[in-house]
Amino acid sequence: MKRSLSIVGCVGLMPGLFIYGQTAASVADERALFNKYCFTCHNQKLKTGGLTLDQLDLAHVGDHAEAWEKVVHKVRAGMMPPSGMPRPDAATYETMTAWLENELDHQRVPSLPPPGLHRLNRNEYTNSIRDLLALEIDAGKYLPADDSTRGFDNVAGALTLSPALLEGYTSAAGKISRLAIGDPVPDPATETYDAPQFLRQDDRVSDDLPFWSRGGLVISYHFPLDGEYVIRIR
Repeated sequence: MKRSLSIVGCVGLMPGLFIYGQTAASVADERALFNKYCFTCHNQKLKTGGLTLDQLDLAHVGDHAEAWEKVVHKVRAGMMPPSGMPRPDAATYETMTAWLENELDHQRVPSLPPPGLHRLNRNEYTNSIRDLLALEIDAGKYLPADDSTRGFDNVAGALTLSPALLEGYTSAAGKISRLAIGDPVPDPATETYDAPQFLRQDDRVSDDLPFWSRGGLVISYHFPLDGEYVIRIR
């Protein structure tokens, strides 16, 4: 059993060794091409075009990506090597350029800036209160309308937080928390709801009423505490 494991382990290492050897050989081959067609002008001594390439490591093109991107741009445009200078055949020219492009793409360090922090917009605030406190609120009663950027009101660039808006959020939090936990000393004053004088009573008056209902009145009221309530309809 030990012999079998040893053989499998050796076979498993072989592809990695082959890939490493192939990569090293490829870098050496490309180095020879660059020595012949590029470094004769772009070296420490001549510094043609202000570009020095002969001291850069082709195995780590990502360390000097900006310089190699300039090379790709010039070569793809057919501007390098310049007219009158030795130039590889078309197949070698394409292979050399493609290799450099692939190396730049492979070694590119991803740039992932953190997303901007932003406050909740009114819809998000309403949903958060519903999910956390099981309260249905209208955030428009507590907070001003949200700004938008290109039609979106949920991006960091539009959801800035001014001192006045922060005060509004603080005030809303106080009012909503009292709704959530109840007021230990409720106001004994009677609340009155009057039906609109011209409210039609021969048809369904609200989506909150059952289908095929006629007339009536829908009132939404939050009861702050458990207790006995007196409701009078007149």
